[in-house]
Amino acid sequence: MRIIFLHPHFTSAGGAGRAVLETGSRLAARGHHVHCVCIRADQRFVDGYAGIEFHETGGPLSSSLWFWLRFSASCKKINDAVNRIVSEANAEPCVLYPQVFPANWWASEVLKQSPGLRCVWYCQEPSAFIHSQRWINALPPLNKWIAIILRPLLLRRDLRYCRSFNNVLVNSEYSRVQVQKVYGYVDETVQRVYLGVDNRSVRSNDGAIRQPWITTIAKLTKFKNVDIIIRAIAILVSGGRTDVRLQVVGEGDASESLRELARSLGLAEYVVFHGYVSDSQVTEILQQSKVFCLASVDEPFGLVAIEALSCGTPVVAVNRGGPKEIVASHGCGLLVDVPTPESLAHAFDRILDPNTDFEKLSRAAETRALDFNWDRTTDQLEQIFVKATQSSEAAKPDSV
Repeated sequence: MRIIFLHPHFTSAGGAGRAVLETGSRLAARGHHVHCVCIRADQRFVDGYAGIEFHETGGPLSSSLWFWLRFSASCKKINDAVNRIVSEANAEPCVLYPQVFPANWWASEVLKQSPGLRCVWYCQEPSAFIHSQRWINALPPLNKWIAIILRPLLLRRDLRYCRSFNNVLVNSEYSRVQVQKVYGYVDETVQRVYLGVDNRSVRSNDGAIRQPWITTIAKLTKFKNVDIIIRAIAILVSGGRTDVRLQVVGEGDASESLRELARSLGLAEYVVFHGYVSDSQVTEILQQSKVFCLASVDEPFGLVAIEALSCGTPVVAVNRGGPKEIVASHGCGLLVDVPTPESLAHAFDRILDPNTDFEKLSRAAETRALDFNWDRTTDQLEQIFVKATQSSEAAKPDSV
């Protein structure tokens, strides 16, 4: 079949983009024609994922105000690209597969023009830019006020657009609850498909020597609470644990303020900012770390946590959202009810304590990671797409 991913862009590392690349390349290896329509696909992020044909529409990214002022133009570009792909399919069944916001809005506009096209929406979470006050509060001042001003209009538009979908996938039970609460979908409409990990390449390394490293991997925004992790490191160091090191992997608009925070706390030698690194380098860092920390609240899933577990690295996360679903009751890490410097420092100290059976924690981490696998995810998607193409019920786009 012909599978058409819609994704905003590939200009930074992230779980949603990784899901497109990992599943798309696997679907292509199974003989399907896989296309991805997006604004931009930077080679450093998409290189190495064979079989996906990228269709770049160009123009400003969705984080730009100019994008929204020209939203109709972006929809036309997307629609034209999808039409070209479908017109070349002949009798081959086609599935439109939109991802994160605003790809779902694009898909709704496409379906208005092509109501017979089968569509499956992977909703990682209700659009945080619209529905999450915590996320909005974490934006830089100008973007925050733009979001606040536009929120009532965007909220109404989002609810109307998302009525177009009668086949919705989510990445966790937490996301299922949120999606059904916001959009009012019935149970039969929503199906959970976990994200995965490549357990063959992202795995522990018996030859690697574990260091007293705490690693976090995230887009460096206020929402990710990396500043709280840095303050937790300050507590450990002041308490005498001077061998600890925090490895920060990622880029973002909070990068410089986080570096300044580390300097102001006298932690310049204790916090290492790596910026963007390759997948293989991420794996090496995780293989040498004793703790991985994901400190953001209400993460819908937490793909980086799964990758850490697959490397045998215990996870410290917040006892909410997808990370709770991943870690709780599996003996592979610790959960904190509220991410504060004190609560995170206490959790780090427990895992780093010489009396803790780290090997037991590490084995539990690897075992839990086996429950998440990209091949299994792709199996589920393939079955869902086949069923969608065989169904007599197409999406019913709402007029906007």
